[in-house]
Amino acid sequence: MQKRLSIVLALAFSVLSGLWAADLTISMQVNTAAKDYANNFLTFQGKPVSVVKDQVDAVTSASKSESTAMFNIYRWDIFGGKLLPGGLRNFFLYPIASDDTRTGDGLTVTKAASGEIQVRFVHRGTAFQFSTDASGKLALPATVLKTRAIGFSDNTISTDFSATGKVAGVDWKKVWDASIADGKQVGTTAAKTGKIMDDAASSTVYVWGGFLQFALDGQVLKVSGELSARKP
Repeated sequence: MQKRLSIVLALAFSVLSGLWAADLTISMQVNTAAKDYANNFLTFQGKPVSVVKDQVDAVTSASKSESTAMFNIYRWDIFGGKLLPGGLRNFFLYPIASDDTRTGDGLTVTKAASGEIQVRFVHRGTAFQFSTDASGKLALPATVLKTRAIGFSDNTISTDFSATGKVAGVDWKKVWDASIADGKQVGTTAAKTGKIMDDAASSTVYVWGGFLQFALDGQVLKVSGELSARKP
């Protein structure tokens, strides 16, 4: 862990000196309905680090090429500012996470008749939701994810939002109902529910800009795109 942190910190300093003119290319595929380690993958290529077609190690349930740690260079600036919405980082890692993560987070991807693709999930007790446009494109930094703390870090959910206290029972209409008060204790845990919040890039150094193209083929979601560093 200390070694990974050292690498990430070193790469972060490299970003400030050389990333301004570079692009970040992202490609991923994830089966949203079934365990599919053989076909799920995540690729990200840019400066200073690239990982090509990383997948899950079926034995350890970890990413084979350590993308979980390596992608952080594209997530934060060296001051801790978000370079893209925080929920997107969680989303990008589903192809290289244990399938228990997908099912435990209740990852749900749907396509409307208009062509709009909607993504919903609950990660570590926090709900996230975002949608593409009718052509399946997601624009950054324009896209702002909706988010709300609705449970504890083990995904125990407040009964204000899930009658069963589980992710599978989450009523998403209630999640985005601002009339449901925040600040309530989640069961016997120390967690409290939160307000509906915007999840967007917050860095004052640079943010990622560009488009991600989403395509849903049955239950298989594919995402690809090229992003560039832009002034906030």
